[in-house]
Amino acid sequence: MTKESPTPIELSFFERDQHDRTRRWLGANNLETIQQSTVLMVGAGAVGNEVCKNLGLLGVGKIILVDPDKVAASNLNRCIFFRPGDHEAKFKVEAVAERLPELATNTVVEPHAATIQQAPDSVWDTQLVLVGVDNHYARYLLNAKNFSFNPPHPLINGAMGKDFVSVEVLAPPHTACLVCSWSKDFVDHVVANEVRTRCDPFFVDTVPRFPMISFVTSVVGAVMAWEAVRVLVGLKQWRETGQWQDGLEPALGRFIKYDLNRHQAASGQIMVNPRCSETFCRDKRKHK
Repeated sequence: MTKESPTPIELSFFERDQHDRTRRWLGANNLETIQQSTVLMVGAGAVGNEVCKNLGLLGVGKIILVDPDKVAASNLNRCIFFRPGDHEAKFKVEAVAERLPELATNTVVEPHAATIQQAPDSVWDTQLVLVGVDNHYARYLLNAKNFSFNPPHPLINGAMGKDFVSVEVLAPPHTACLVCSWSKDFVDHVVANEVRTRCDPFFVDTVPRFPMISFVTSVVGAVMAWEAVRVLVGLKQWRETGQWQDGLEPALGRFIKYDLNRHQAASGQIMVNPRCSETFCRDKRKHK
């Protein structure tokens, strides 16, 4: 009787699993939650590119992407999904939707080439809203629309300057809203400027574009994606119990700011404004 040779054990099987390292980091249950999650990303420029890349590589199931603009050549120095041939020929959301699945096979991108106020209501069928726009009026309208839901969606807002990045993690009415820190005068200025832009046929936008290089957007995109992961894996538990997962608590109601010149990080509470310019913010807080 011939003794059969034992079947060799293959030790490298895990190297063929795209999500093996993520599963080891997050755990199988949390990875499954991520893979079944839907996020709304408002803005498909530099910040949107980075956030989509990071969340896609993590395996997020669906990214609803909203942005009205076409790709410009000046976007190419910091946007991984844009190509020179896209200049004035392809909408930003189309470029991301076409190219992100090449890296992130689990992720579906639903593109909407529209402003957030023009996008269909279906874009709000999401667990989390990520904001990567450079337009205060868009933030203002987005914030107001979010209050029409019960409960409002958690929001992660990203911003940057030449040498700093800033991220806010919000879940109104439990925390401040996007405009709690805005004065009434500033809100009036934002609205008046938008009216002028829309109504004055001779209006020319002369606001200078600030300098920007790729690694600044990489930093803000990384912080936003990290906070998004913590919100997504713990949101259901938080809604039910008021507690987040141990070790994965998001920086809820806080800002995270990083000074690239001094390599100094700061974080602090974002104060709720009892006289917030957003009426719905004040009303929701009364009835929470």
